[in-house]
Amino acid sequence: MIKINLSNICGVLAAMFFFGCANNPAPIESHFNKGVEHYDEQDYAAAIEEYQWALRNKPDNTFAMYNLAVVYQDLGKTESAEKLYQDVLKITEDTFSRINLAGIFYSRGDQDEAYQQLETATNKNPDSAHPLSILGEFKEREGKLAEAEQKYLKALSVDSRHALTHHRLGRLYMKREKYAQGIEHLKQASILEEENPVYLQTLAAEYERTGDYIEAINYFERASVLQPDQLETYVKLGDLYKKKTMFQQALSRYWSALSLKNDDPYTHRSVLEIYKILAEREKEQLETLEGQSSFAHNP
Repeated sequence: MIKINLSNICGVLAAMFFFGCANNPAPIESHFNKGVEHYDEQDYAAAIEEYQWALRNKPDNTFAMYNLAVVYQDLGKTESAEKLYQDVLKITEDTFSRINLAGIFYSRGDQDEAYQQLETATNKNPDSAHPLSILGEFKEREGKLAEAEQKYLKALSVDSRHALTHHRLGRLYMKREKYAQGIEHLKQASILEEENPVYLQTLAAEYERTGDYIEAINYFERASVLQPDQLETYVKLGDLYKKKTMFQQALSRYWSALSLKNDDPYTHRSVLEIYKILAEREKEQLETLEGQSSFAHNP
């Protein structure tokens, strides 16, 4: 029913199952569109008001119901969100309303109801990988890794290009020490959604863990382009370049970090350490050159 713009998933990185506001085309000056704009700006009070106006004009507007529910869920008003998702489902079957309902039930500790919602979503929409993937996520959280793996694999059998499932399965394989398989799925996720910095950072971290610092640098660099305001990424890059004795590149990344947070003591110490190393190298080179010059002038 509702087309989800995955670049606007709300909380998916934290909860890994909660899908955000739909961003469907609507009349330019509609209350719905204004609500979407306010939501994107994180002005939740204004978004609520606009969606409520949209529902006053058209009480069965399931797009406005769903988006209003998402705002309430963002704000922790889960009872209001639950009612709206249920209202959507009374009008039409919607996979993402069931998914978000499952998230609400699961967070309350009502696992049976959460699983029931996801099973229903799977049965009602067998061509969607989303509910199966989230079933796997829940199983993984409970430590049932073999069951989680089966759910992820089933999700990929439905949609082999479901990036989030590749990411989840890659992460799971890392937990199970199936490193080669894990890397392949993490890489596939980053290929399918090449502008998702989380996928790039996860893959970079795995390469760093295995000691492949050049590949780690490659993926952290790509992530830094997508998120140029992330201090941690620049510090990590500085550290990796330093490990590879690529000191000028390390300094560049540390200075980028300091441009974001000039009072970070770790970064200042790292910069000082590199300057000391470079100064010592310069001193050694100068002494070598002076020795050669002295030798050349003494027959």
